[in-house]
Amino acid sequence: MLAESANILIMTMSPSLTPNSIATITKTDSNKTDRSLSPVVQVLKILPVAQSQGAQKERFRMIISDGVHFTQGMLATQHNHRIHSKELAPCSIIRITEYIINSVQGKNLVILLGFEIINANATKVGNPINIEKDAKLSSQTPQQSTVGVCAPNIKAEQTTSSYSNPYGSHAKNNNPYSTPNKQQQRNTPIVRTEGSLASRGITPIANLNVYQNRWTILARVTSKSDIRHWSNAKGDGQLFSIELLDASDMNIKATFFKEAVDKFHPLLEEDKVYQLSGGRLKQANPQYNTCKSNFEITFDMNSEIHLETGDTCTQIAQQTYDFCPIANLENIDPGKFVDIIGVIKSASEQSSIISKKSGKEMIKADLVVADDSGAEVNCTVWGDVAKKAATEFADNPVVAIRRARVSDFGGRTLSAGGIVISPRIGEKDRVQSWWNGGGMSGVTKSLTVSRSGGRFPNFEDRKLLCAIKDEHLGQNGGEKPDFISFKGTFSFIKSDKEGGAWYTACSNAEEPCKNRYKVNQQGDGSYYCEKCQQARPDCVRKFIFSATVSDDTSTTWVSVFDDQARSFFGDDVTADTLFEAMNEHGQDAYDAPFSKANFTDWIFTCKAKQEMVQEDMRVKITVVSIHPVDYAKEGRSLLQSILAM
Repeated sequence: MLAESANILIMTMSPSLTPNSIATITKTDSNKTDRSLSPVVQVLKILPVAQSQGAQKERFRMIISDGVHFTQGMLATQHNHRIHSKELAPCSIIRITEYIINSVQGKNLVILLGFEIINANATKVGNPINIEKDAKLSSQTPQQSTVGVCAPNIKAEQTTSSYSNPYGSHAKNNNPYSTPNKQQQRNTPIVRTEGSLASRGITPIANLNVYQNRWTILARVTSKSDIRHWSNAKGDGQLFSIELLDASDMNIKATFFKEAVDKFHPLLEEDKVYQLSGGRLKQANPQYNTCKSNFEITFDMNSEIHLETGDTCTQIAQQTYDFCPIANLENIDPGKFVDIIGVIKSASEQSSIISKKSGKEMIKADLVVADDSGAEVNCTVWGDVAKKAATEFADNPVVAIRRARVSDFGGRTLSAGGIVISPRIGEKDRVQSWWNGGGMSGVTKSLTVSRSGGRFPNFEDRKLLCAIKDEHLGQNGGEKPDFISFKGTFSFIKSDKEGGAWYTACSNAEEPCKNRYKVNQQGDGSYYCEKCQQARPDCVRKFIFSATVSDDTSTTWVSVFDDQARSFFGDDVTADTLFEAMNEHGQDAYDAPFSKANFTDWIFTCKAKQEMVQEDMRVKITVVSIHPVDYAKEGRSLLQSILAM
C-alpha cells in the first residue's frame, strides 16, 4: 500500500504523464485503436529486436510507462530515424497520437504508429511495475480502476456530405474548391454505431497498418490503370493498379502482379464497390503514390475480392477531390498534382508519340478545360481515354480530373490519368450553371501557350523579342524549352537550300510513319524509310528552312517547319506543289511565295532551347505557331494597355 501511495504521490507531482494510461491502452481490443486518446507516457527503454535473415528493416522494442505501470511496445519502422538521430532516447516523455494493439502469444503489445516528443531529456518518473503482474488491476476494467482513467471522449462532427458515413462524420469547409486536407482526415475521430460496417468485420482504410495480418476492407474502385509490362534482368511480368476509397474518405493504392493480373483485371470495374481481403500491406512510396494512406496493398492470386451490392454502396463517395481553380494553376509549381473541375470546351483527335524513356508508342489527345474562374488550360489524356476523347467529350460535359500533373511546357498544361464525366458532387451543378449562364460564349484566359497552330496568344501574354536575350530564355540547362509569344516581321527567309527548302518524308500516311519520318532515295529511284523499313516509289515533301524575325527591339534567327510555313504560304502552297512548280516553270515560280511572305507581320509563338551545334551549345529558336495580325484588334488592345498604365 505504501508503494502504491508513493507512486500516486509521484504522479500527482508529475502532471506531464497521463494517469492510468497504460491500463487504458492495454485494455483496447486487439487490432483496434481508440483515436480519442492522446496519452502522455515515458519511454523507459529502447531495445533493438534481433533480425531474422532477409529482414529489410530493423525494429525496436520499447518499454513505456505512466509512472505507475509499464508495458511493452513496438516502434513503427517509419520512426526508426528518430532513434538514430537521438531525437528519441530512454526517459523521453512522448504524447501518443496513434497506436494499435496486437495480441502476441496472449499478451497485448502496443504498436506506436504516431507520437510527439514532449521532453527528450527527462528523468525517470516513479517506480512503475509491469501491468501484467499487477493482479489487482488486471482483474478490473479501466472504468473500475481506483486511479483516474483517461476515458474516451469521442464526439461526432456534423457533415455536409450527401451520404451517411458508417465509420464517422467529417466536417467540410465552405470553400467550393476544397475538401478536408490529408492531416484533418487522418486526425478526425471515427465513430462506430450499431449496425455499422465494423460489426461485419470491415476495417476502415484509415486503420490499416503493416502489423495487421488479417483485414477486410469495403471500398469503391475510383481508378484503374491499363496493364503494363516490364522486363529486366530478373525476368518479365505484368501489373496494373487501382485506387480504393472507403466510407471514411480515405483512399489507398493497390497493385496486382503477374497471374493476379489475368484473374482480377477483367473483373474489377471503376465506380463499383468491392469487399477485399488477403492483401499484403507495405509503406507507400510517395514518388509514385499520392493517396492519403501511408500504406499501399499488393494483391495476389490467393486474395479474395467480391462485388458488393445494396445500400452500403451509396455510403461510399464516388471520389474525393481537393479542387484548384484553373486560374490558380499559374501559382502551382511544375511537377505538382492538382484536382480540377470544369467543362471540356474541345477535344482533339487521338495522336501518338514515341516515349523517349521506353521507346514505345503512346496514344494521346488534348482537351481544353475551362471553369468559372475565367480561365482554361490544355490537358493531355492518354491510352484508352485518349482513344475515345473526340466522341466522349464532344458535347461539352462537366468533368472532374483528379491528380493531374502540372507542367510548364508552353505556359501551364496538365497531364491527366482518369477523368470522371458528370461527377456526383455538388461542384458539378455550380460549374454547369456557369457554363449554361454565359460561360460557353464568354472569353476565358488561356494558361497554355499555343503550339503547332494552336489558339491565338493573348495580348497581355506577349513579350518583346529582346526578352530572349534579356531573360536568358532557353538557357535553363534542362530538357524543357522556354516559350515566348511576340509580334514580329519576317525580315529574311533563307530559301536557297540545295534541292529546295524541304525534306523528303515517308509517303505512308498511317502508323507508324504518318508522313513524318525522313526517307532517302535509293539507286533505283525508290525511297527507303527506316521507321517502317519499307521502300516506296514516291515520297512527300515537308517544308523546313530558317528565317530572321524582327521587332523594334531585336532580331533573331528562327527555324520554320511544315505546319507553320503553310500558315503564311497558304493551304494551296505545299512543298510538293512548289517542287512541281519549280520543275515546270523554273526558279521564279519557286521564289514567288518566299518573296510574298517576306516583310509581313505575324503573331509568333516560339520555343527556345539549348542544343549542341558543331560542339558548341547554342540557343535554337523554333516557331511552333504563327497567326496573322488583326490590326483593328491590335489597336484596341494597345489602347486598353495604355489606359491601364
